[in-house]
Amino acid sequence: FNIFGSSWHVNGDPNTWPETGKALDLDRDFDHHDPYPLGIDPIWQLATNKLTFTNSFKMKLSVVLGVGQMMFGVILGIFNYLHFRRFLDIFAVWIPQVLFLGCIFGYLAVMIFFKWTHIDASYHSDTSGAPSLLLMLINMFLSPAAVPLDQQFYSSQAIVQVLLVVVAVLCVPWMLLAKPIVVYFLRRFEATQVGNRKTMQQDYCFCLRILAVVFFSKNDSRFFL
Repeated sequence: FNIFGSSWHVNGDPNTWPETGKALDLDRDFDHHDPYPLGIDPIWQLATNKLTFTNSFKMKLSVVLGVGQMMFGVILGIFNYLHFRRFLDIFAVWIPQVLFLGCIFGYLAVMIFFKWTHIDASYHSDTSGAPSLLLMLINMFLSPAAVPLDQQFYSSQAIVQVLLVVVAVLCVPWMLLAKPIVVYFLRRFEATQVGNRKTMQQDYCFCLRILAVVFFSKNDSRFFL
């Protein structure tokens, strides 16, 4: 439905347009600087690359919905941990999960919205075009500190990506090792306490035996043995 109109128009005299069936190059109407309010510009229904664009749009929208669903599910887990008072799981499981998911896929979802709202057809007109989100995610792990100019979304992108990768990498051993190590030492401590209690009970029984021998006869001391 063409509700908001189109931000594109064809310049020139319609009488000079090519014959029917040939494609026209559309020039961006720079009187409209804002992104399209809702949905897709209806002019895409007439574009020859309609399928390429709509598939890309649906893929990005699926990523946003998927990341949002995963983040919602992880956040709900904290209510279970708080209800059952499993504070170790909050520290050793929930927090690194949220950080790992946010630093990688959350960052990707944010960059999808950034590209939709800040990059238009005039972006990098003198280079190879708008930067690619797929290449950004790949290069984020291969070379996070080196961002090519034609793949740069914002000025401090390299610094932000290095920090996000470092946090994400640290979250992996945090999730895998923190809880087992803490549980291991807690069980050793509990075992030590149980051993100490047994030793104290044995010492107590031994003292009772000595007292029974000293103050009572042998027949009476059997009750303490």
